[in-house]
Amino acid sequence: MALFGQLTAPTKELPLIDVSDPDIMMELLEELAITASTSDWIRLNDPHHPEADDIHAQADEVYADLLGILQGKIKDKRVNRHVTWAGEELREHLLKHETDVEGDVIEHALKRFIARFLELARATHNGQSGISRLEYYAFMSGWAHYFAGLAPDETPPAQPAEQAE
Repeated sequence: MALFGQLTAPTKELPLIDVSDPDIMMELLEELAITASTSDWIRLNDPHHPEADDIHAQADEVYADLLGILQGKIKDKRVNRHVTWAGEELREHLLKHETDVEGDVIEHALKRFIARFLELARATHNGQSGISRLEYYAFMSGWAHYFAGLAPDETPPAQPAEQAE
């Protein structure tokens, strides 16, 4: 139960997890991205760090927790029980858009998100320019809308003015 601030005592009442809400989905993906990229950085740059095992375990826990929520397998007080998007409905949405899927399409899409995020996170360490805040927001928003079922892929949703062109 690592998602949504569950590793520390929340200072305010947290909203229920609703994976059909792109704002909440973005928060969940950001938590996953932070833990995955921290674990990746430690693995590549400081594998003997005294807290390396704990950092990797936390990343694995956050990943497993979000995957279980998206698959509809986690039914606890954090998850809005009135939202049926997780599980089969999400799976059907992703199956329309994912290619070369081996295994569960939800896990495939989540791993694809992490791989793409880690590419962006490693860019500056590989001598490439990093992404801007606007590019970061567009990336995360695109994925959040995709997992929430509000976009056909992970590209950022178009603004109304862009759609008219």
